[in-house]
Amino acid sequence: MNLRSIRWPGTLGEVRRYLLALALLGALFLVALNGLVRLAGGEPHLLSPRFVPEKVKALSLLVAHGPAHLFGSCAIDQELVLTRLAKRHRLPPNFVLSIARAESRLGAHRISHAGAMGLMQLSPARAHDLGIEDPFDAGANAEAGVRHLAWLWQRYGGDRRRVTAAYNAGPGAVPKKGPLRLPGETQVYLTRVLGKS
Repeated sequence: MNLRSIRWPGTLGEVRRYLLALALLGALFLVALNGLVRLAGGEPHLLSPRFVPEKVKALSLLVAHGPAHLFGSCAIDQELVLTRLAKRHRLPPNFVLSIARAESRLGAHRISHAGAMGLMQLSPARAHDLGIEDPFDAGANAEAGVRHLAWLWQRYGGDRRRVTAAYNAGPGAVPKKGPLRLPGETQVYLTRVLGKS
């Protein structure tokens, strides 16, 4: 295709129409993307442009997970599995269960507003780092999430507040010692988790 053969908008009115059409297409894309994430348990605003790559990746992995799995064929007893994993990794089972409930309400096929996936709500990057090919496989997701919690538990010497905050906000946002200055979302998360464990 020759650039000279393309008909470029000539008037200000045509430019405005093109820009309006592009804006409408972008809005439709966001509504569709966020609507699908809502169906998978997340709660993003329908026009939220945040975490688009993560949400696209999570939705593509959910589709790859297979429709049969969405109807319970991969169901496990999440509480039993999480309790066994907690004991294996020397973590308090009630603490691990509180994290899982706060993260996904024990839903193996949930996607968060930020594109985190599955039972322990692993981000696409975290799932990749932990070697998880299918983050919607409840057993693999639970194992990876509890393994990550065990690493955080060791890093913060068993300080539940710091472990919980780091699981939510990332270890880079939580110092090993000193005062905790956390965003509002993480403070709410701390209350949800630690009020139950």
